[in-house]
Amino acid sequence: MSLLPNQPKQPNNGPGRTPARCSLKHPNRGFPAWPSGCVFLLLLCSDLAWPVAQPIDGDAVNAPLAKRSLLLDIHGRGEHALAVGEHGHILLTTDNGLGWRQVLPPTRRMLTGVYLVDDRVAWVVGHQSVILKSGDGGETWAKANAETDPEGAYLDVLFLDGQTGFIVGSYGKILFTRDGGENWTMAKQEDDPHFSHITPAPDESLWLCGEFGTVWRSTDRAANWRPCMTPYEGTFFGVIPLAQGGAVVFGLRGNIFRSEDGTEWEQVESSTKALLHAGLVLADGRLLLAAGAGQLLISADAGRTFRLCAIAADNTATVTSLWQAKDGAVLLTSDKGVIRLELADLKTEASK
Repeated sequence: MSLLPNQPKQPNNGPGRTPARCSLKHPNRGFPAWPSGCVFLLLLCSDLAWPVAQPIDGDAVNAPLAKRSLLLDIHGRGEHALAVGEHGHILLTTDNGLGWRQVLPPTRRMLTGVYLVDDRVAWVVGHQSVILKSGDGGETWAKANAETDPEGAYLDVLFLDGQTGFIVGSYGKILFTRDGGENWTMAKQEDDPHFSHITPAPDESLWLCGEFGTVWRSTDRAANWRPCMTPYEGTFFGVIPLAQGGAVVFGLRGNIFRSEDGTEWEQVESSTKALLHAGLVLADGRLLLAAGAGQLLISADAGRTFRLCAIAADNTATVTSLWQAKDGAVLLTSDKGVIRLELADLKTEASK
């Protein structure tokens, strides 16, 4: 175990509380109260709120309905993308999401994060601390566990290049590798937030967010982290970095906050109270956020304002992650599988 460099009040067993949430007490370690209809997050965090050791695992099985099952994350390169979700489901497309097929990894655990490093190497993480690696573009997989913790969950994975990668998850865990995953170093925080999302910025900094209004930024590839003081004490599920060093963060109950420089934050008016699961910068520069009940929020002014959109394909789906394919279509994972969305099909309503 290692300590996070330059963090205040670190005990011997890991970094201490960040200033952004040191006044909060959260003895149950679950997420805050659930918005109505948030089936996806209940499933995602069930292992965190009531951990139960489940050491027995096995290979995933062919499932005729896998394409319509709960899928939690998607990532791709060009026409090639991978989507992951419940029961160890991994779906693969090589034609911009027009067609999908299931591949079978050596796990049936819930998979929560996926990252395609290049055309060949891909990583997947999930519950009970499962880590999977593929060297052939997602066709075959092998376990690459860095620790044995059946009560933990990894929630997101990011690689900056073929050698440098990060995994974040429950109970303040941050894992990093500098050798392409041959070795992982863990910085565990015994009483710190579940980390939801880690993402790179255009200026090569890193952003990390999670429970208790936690937003951290690193300008040196995670050698040091600086807490960004936000005015919100709920959970953030995603960060969209901005070009000039700021960011848009979003999470529970439709909450959106924006900062030009990562120090001063303003709340952005939101036309939904649904939980905001994921965000994406489109190729044309617009920002897209995923919400519940078939809702999307779109911004054409770098996150200063958002308009509510409906998903014409299924206005009841809870979108969990977003990716834009090479042909411009947006691929949405949801509690009803993958939805391919043509941008022309977005039906925009006036902001409320």
